[in-house]
Amino acid sequence: MTESLEAEVTAADAVRWLHEEGLIRLASVGGRIPDPIVAYTIDIGTGTVSAHPATGVGLGSDVVTLSADDLPGPIGTPKRLVVVGITSADAVLVVDLAVADRISINGERPETAARAWVMQLLLNSEVTITTNSADLAIAESPRCRHGFIPGAGATIVTIDDKRPPVTTVTVDSSNDGPDHLDIATGGVGEMYLGARFWQLRQIMRVEDGAWEALAQRLAAEDDPNPNPETETS
Repeated sequence: MTESLEAEVTAADAVRWLHEEGLIRLASVGGRIPDPIVAYTIDIGTGTVSAHPATGVGLGSDVVTLSADDLPGPIGTPKRLVVVGITSADAVLVVDLAVADRISINGERPETAARAWVMQLLLNSEVTITTNSADLAIAESPRCRHGFIPGAGATIVTIDDKRPPVTTVTVDSSNDGPDHLDIATGGVGEMYLGARFWQLRQIMRVEDGAWEALAQRLAAEDDPNPNPETETS
């Protein structure tokens, strides 16, 4: 990644690299550091990766810095890592939803950011998603299904990769917990993870038209018999 960064890559280039292999490489970093890593920032200009422990102050709160070229190889899955957006310091913010497992998305059209998280999580074939919102489910997909969630008075998205605990994302929560993404007008916002905070100049979102097209494509990929008329007996 360093070579491409030296060629002045854009934020879109950095995000593309993350989805192609970077998230998988970051997921391996978390298993090598004693304290749980809740977030990573990747400097777009230099490729420097900063790993932020879940503990925001005191013992175990030190940020670990390394070069993108020193990350482990792309072996395994991205687990529950998602790209949240671009910070005001021109870094890509990645959050580990296996660590921030009780998180909310609030503000202007929060479902568009939730869709971006859902689409990224489905890149991991081990992940299944259940939501009580038909606007966030993918029809006929067993991996992103619409279902009843007992006790849920708000829009809920649960994320399971068979590694407890299950992540719960609350969309437009009336009761902010310590971990939440606040979206303002124009797609800017703020991410709070415990004592940590990032100002975001751009939040990853999926608007209605793009969501419909992506949902149709994923539903087709999950269909075990997409062309029943060609099946032979």
